[in-house]
Amino acid sequence: LLFLDEPTSGLDSQSSWAICAFLRKLADSGQAILCTIHQPSAVLFQAFDRLLFLAKGGKTVYFGNIGDNSRTLLDYFEDNGGRKCGDDENPAEYMLEIVNQGQNNKGEDWHQVWHASPQREAVMQEMETLHREKQQEPRAEGKTVKHTEFAMPLATQIQVVTHRIFQQYWRMPSYIFAKFALGIFAGLFIGFTFFDAPPTMGGTQNVIFNTFMLTTIFSSIVQQI
Repeated sequence: LLFLDEPTSGLDSQSSWAICAFLRKLADSGQAILCTIHQPSAVLFQAFDRLLFLAKGGKTVYFGNIGDNSRTLLDYFEDNGGRKCGDDENPAEYMLEIVNQGQNNKGEDWHQVWHASPQREAVMQEMETLHREKQQEPRAEGKTVKHTEFAMPLATQIQVVTHRIFQQYWRMPSYIFAKFALGIFAGLFIGFTFFDAPPTMGGTQNVIFNTFMLTTIFSSIVQQI
């Protein structure tokens, strides 16, 4: 699965089209792609096969095929109380406009419309079929299958994330140098402030406070970069 988060943001129309054309080739070759996109043109929008449309609060208002010339998507909204989309209108802007209104012309919330639609029922039935087929797959004898929240074990997750963080640090040496400089400066400042504390009750309190500064405030200062 290839996951992309707004790959066309900040690009001109030609570059955006080149990106979507390349993704279309990957999808036609069998690569599964999950992509979020921000305000696509009608041409770019047509390059996608299926759409998961979420309203405010993460509520689903549509999930299914887009169709040729976005006809499947437009038919759904028009058949459920949305105004007719103009021939020269961008389907992506059209659906955003009518959903942002909150309700259709029947006074129904779009999330409730989807929840009661036959399209949602078909999606739920398809998901149940996939789950049932997965559970009925034959398992090798003597092999136990553990169902976990994540595909990778915890040790692999820690290894991958740690490698990624160190890779980011390696690519930004100025960030590491700034951390070192701040650490040295803070250590010298705190150390010289309580340097040569007398062996008295007040001096002991200063040493304890110095230890507190090194273990708590110092770590907070380092995180400010």
